[in-house]
This record gives sequence, structure tokens and C-alpha cells, in this order.
Amino acid sequence: MSSPGIPPASGRDPTPGKGADSHSSESRPPDLDGLAREPGFLLTLNEARLAHRYLERSQDHGVTVILPTWNRSFILRRAIDSVLAQSYRHFELVLIDDGSTDGTREVINAEYSADSRLRYIETDHRGVSHARNVGLAHATGEIVAYLDSDNEWSEHYLLIMVNTLLDHPSLPTAYCGIRVVNNIQGKSFVRLYPYDRRTLLAGNYIDMNIFVHRKSAFERLGGFREDLRCMEDWELILRYTRDHEPCVVECVLATYYLEKEFGHLTQTENFMEHYRQVRQLHAE
Repeated sequence: MSSPGIPPASGRDPTPGKGADSHSSESRPPDLDGLAREPGFLLTLNEARLAHRYLERSQDHGVTVILPTWNRSFILRRAIDSVLAQSYRHFELVLIDDGSTDGTREVINAEYSADSRLRYIETDHRGVSHARNVGLAHATGEIVAYLDSDNEWSEHYLLIMVNTLLDHPSLPTAYCGIRVVNNIQGKSFVRLYPYDRRTLLAGNYIDMNIFVHRKSAFERLGGFREDLRCMEDWELILRYTRDHEPCVVECVLATYYLEKEFGHLTQTENFMEHYRQVRQLHAE
């Protein structure tokens, strides 16, 4: 079944999504990594073409960007600045500080207090799912996007993703491609797969930082499961895409930086235990 969105380009992926290794190569979704190394001409062209089209439109639809953080003051500026530099201007940035003790509040007060688009909320340390749920509870936009402190967006991310949803009024969700910069292993690649329910049930290949949804999806289906210390993003995406396929945008509009000192949750939490739990929750 094809996904709605821009017609797919060809390519193969050397790194299928988590849990997809049990499938044959025919069942794995093709990736655009090879295309992106050539050097991503079609993906870049798609971004330029869509940005040119959408910059002519009004920006009347409000967006809430939810950015959770915990003791990441040393890298937080990059993520925040990439939001504030968006060409789509009708947004609020809700930054939820999940009990940081590293001077995050001082960084925000010193550098961003004058920007009315940023709302800073402090909570006790209860994990990323709780922090994102706090952001959802405070969201006023009709469309919701997510950014983590170790990621950044291209300047047209919101412009393209918001207008993609507007062009597909029956669809509640959309996602695009992300460039992964793995500074631990010294490599980088593009992750962008067509939507395939079977493969998504086997393992997540849609990053939260490139996934947008209508707020009505949250109101209908609820937020993040706070009993999951990791894979909470995969579980929510499975839930939100169960009844309606997401729109796939063939652009690479975000970058994820993998650094040893960042202490990523998928490296520190019990991966397999949570993987089995999500698989049981969505045994379709």
C-alpha cells in the first residue's frame, strides 16, 4: 500500500529499523541513504520546491513545538535556535525542563527571556514522557511538533510539515527524513522510509523529531505512556497511525546528533524489555 505524499524516490537502506532484521530483504523498506550521498539532490530539490510553494501561503495555523530537556544546557541552544529561526512564524515553543540541575533555567533566562514565543515550564524529574505530556497539556496550537535537545531542524521544517497536513486534511499525522550524525562511530546517514505498517510494528523507523500531528489526535488518543522509560515515541506513533496512514514527505528536514556524552535513553534503558512491552501493546 502506498503512502500519501510526494512520489517516492528509489534507494536502499543498509540500516533497517529496529526489529526489522527478522524480515527478508524484500520486506524491508527502501531507504534514501544512497540517494542522499549523491548528494541528496532529489531530497534537496524537493525541499526547495516545497518551500518555494509554501512561502507564498498565509501562516494562519498555530503550531506548538514541544521541547523536553534534562541537564542538557550545554547543547540546548542549538535546538532552540533552530526553532526560533523557522520560516514558518506562527508557533509557540514550549520548553519543559524535567528537573534540570545544570543551570538550564539560567541559560533560558539570560538568552531567551525576551522572546515571547518561548514558554519555559519547570517540573520535577519524572522522565521524557511526563515532560512531553506537560507540553501537550499546555499546547494551544492546532498542530503539534516535537524537538529534542540533541536535534535541530532545517529552517523550512515547520513550513513544509504544517502545509503538508493542510494539503491532506483527512490525515492526522506526517513525517519526513532525518540525517543521523553518529559522532561515536564517525559516520552519518539519512533515514527516510516509506510507511509500511508491518515494518513499523516490528520496529520504529519514524523519529519523534520529524513527526507532526494534529492536536485532535492527542485529544482523541491520549499522550505518551509514562510507564515507558524508552520507546514511548514508537508506542505513540503506532497508536496515532493505526487508523490513518501518515503523509510521508520526501525531504530531510532535521539532524540528530549522536554523542557518547549525551547519554541517550536508548543506550541507558532496558531496550529489549520495553521493546517487548510495546510489541505486546500493539499485537495486530
